Amino acid sequence: MSLNSEWDQFKDGAEEAVWTLSGLWAARVSDWQDWGIRLKLPLDYSRSDEASGHGEVGGIGDAELGVGTAFRLNQTWRTGGGLELHADTASDPALAEKVWRLKMGWGVSHDFARWLTLTLDADYSHSIAEEDGVRLQRYLELSLPATLILPQAWSMNAQYKTAVDFENGDRWSHRVRAGIAKRLSNVPIVISAAVEKPLSSSAKKFDVSITIVYYFRRYHLLK
Repeated sequence: MSLNSEWDQFKDGAEEAVWTLSGLWAARVSDWQDWGIRLKLPLDYSRSDEASGHGEVGGIGDAELGVGTAFRLNQTWRTGGGLELHADTASDPALAEKVWRLKMGWGVSHDFARWLTLTLDADYSHSIAEEDGVRLQRYLELSLPATLILPQAWSMNAQYKTAVDFENGDRWSHRVRAGIAKRLSNVPIVISAAVEKPLSSSAKKFDVSITIVYYFRRYHLLK
């Protein structure tokens, strides 16, 4: 189970805060394959300009349900991917994207050392239903995260993201993200914080997120 708190600051002075409660259940298929299912339920708060017609609004945002699998190819290479459904379930139109969207993704990860991991992820999203005249969404996202393992259960991560919007003149956008995480020693909890900044033209100035993850572990007796 995880709780993510994200705060977005926009150039027009608007702000948005999202608290996302997520549950991920995973199980082993074999010694080299796992699979899992994930549900995300966001609680949104948005403060915009008066001209938008909704100066302040809060409620439940769009839920997301995903399923995927992962494979360990050897001691240093891993790969995995899945399918996710973004549902138009927001309690207020001001908090909704007003689309039903499918996202298909796959990634490959390699441990260059015990303390350094690089990953390449590719995600393709395509809306399957749009509400209230919202335009079709069809875009590809690529990301290159790097994770650096530090002593005392600390870690640092940096990520470059790029996306191409096929329904907006094949327009490209670029972002960078940096964060730090700590695994607590006495309880199965990881706390992380990150900052993301757009590099290309965007309505968003930056966003800040804090995530708390609790792991419910299931132990197996050795035969």
